[in-house]
Amino acid sequence: MPRSLLLLVLALGAPLTWAQTASPDDAKQTPTEIRGLFGFNLPNIDPPGTIKFIVHPHLSDFIRRDYMRLEGGLRWAVNDHFEIRPDATFFFTHGLGGSSADGYGVGEVRLATKYIVRQWPTPNFETSVFLNMEIPTGHPPVDLTDGFNHYMPGFLAQHHSARYPKITTFSGAGLDLVSDSSVAGIPVRNQPLDDSMNFTAGAIYDLGQVKWTLTTTYATTAGLGETTEHFFYVQPSLLWYVPKKFTFNYKNQWIIGLGVRASWGPDGTEVSFSNRVRAEITFRQVMEKFRPKKPAAVEARR
Repeated sequence: MPRSLLLLVLALGAPLTWAQTASPDDAKQTPTEIRGLFGFNLPNIDPPGTIKFIVHPHLSDFIRRDYMRLEGGLRWAVNDHFEIRPDATFFFTHGLGGSSADGYGVGEVRLATKYIVRQWPTPNFETSVFLNMEIPTGHPPVDLTDGFNHYMPGFLAQHHSARYPKITTFSGAGLDLVSDSSVAGIPVRNQPLDDSMNFTAGAIYDLGQVKWTLTTTYATTAGLGETTEHFFYVQPSLLWYVPKKFTFNYKNQWIIGLGVRASWGPDGTEVSFSNRVRAEITFRQVMEKFRPKKPAAVEARR
């Protein structure tokens, strides 16, 4: 493999987040949403005005699929209470599989909004009220989406323990209102195929650079769907905020995540593993790479 191609593959191996303003030290915060690993709308938000551009290529698709998925979007902290996150899943045929099909496009568009209510219902709590939407679109491969439109309102409250400052607990509830789309898809195992409600509870054990998370979810179509079905999910995960000394003292923050997801439902028992590598770099740092350096004599006169 040519060296330039190898460097390109390594560079695309992690989701990249570019922020318009410098963000706080992530190792001192509770985790925010990481799609596919820790996807909960905790009442945390970036400094007002922060815009993060996110790109996440699925490199494993070169082996597992005939096409490659690329998730891209942005996260905008409008103020210290409201956040909006539009993003989409793009796809293109890479030609390394056995299929002769050729194509590219947008397979799914998503929009997430979150409003944070601080010190509610008591001063020791923070609560987020959110609305997420997922809409299949275009003509993607049949296994890229589940073929349903999803409208998911809900809320989530978190509590920071004064007695145990390293532990944060959270719980909440929401709805998943589904409707058929014009796009063919394949639902994953133990996924509600009708309107459902869900209840989530979990905890975060924060050790600074290392954060352990555990989430449990119960979902049911009772009272909403045509048939009554019940689903249970348990997902432990580990997030490691890589110290700067292991990343050649670069200013960007690298996050490595590992997770296990177990589910029980009408399709039986399902266990899957997930991993994420994520790098964050501020927009200011990116611009510094393109700005010409001023002569030392000019800097000395300042």
